[in-house]
Amino acid sequence: ALVKCGGDSLPVEPPSSGELFARLDAAETIRWDYRTTDLSPRGHPLEAVRAALRAQGLPDAADVARLPHGRRVRYAGAVICRQRPSTAKGVVFLTLEDETGFVNVVLWPKVWARHRSLVKTSPLLGITGRLESQQGVAHLIADHVWTPQLTQPVPTGGSRDFQ
Repeated sequence: ALVKCGGDSLPVEPPSSGELFARLDAAETIRWDYRTTDLSPRGHPLEAVRAALRAQGLPDAADVARLPHGRRVRYAGAVICRQRPSTAKGVVFLTLEDETGFVNVVLWPKVWARHRSLVKTSPLLGITGRLESQQGVAHLIADHVWTPQLTQPVPTGGSRDFQ
């Protein structure tokens, strides 16, 4: 077939009956959604790495919520909010999320000072600390912040930071 435009012609091959690209799997589709819109209606990016996180002994947010007051916890999640209110005397509050829910994190000023760069820049954080549960609300009081070791990238949406 020939396509004509302004007197010139260009030979065009008809499309082949096969697909041009391989279909994306569920994890790739979610990563693509996050790269383009910072969210996905199809799932959470940590779903694809949940098995790897569990293999490292890391619970999901729903598991953390069921743990007893005072328990030492290691948790990893996507940072969705960082807050350092002027009225909090240097205390920093984070909200981390995964495919099952949210974990509230408290960083006292000494912990914040030790891990400031990582906390301010990483979209995915690991927290080690003690769980404080009061009246159905749990907070993870951080004593150490680290980067989860994963073999595949985990896209996350932008965090909402108020400082």
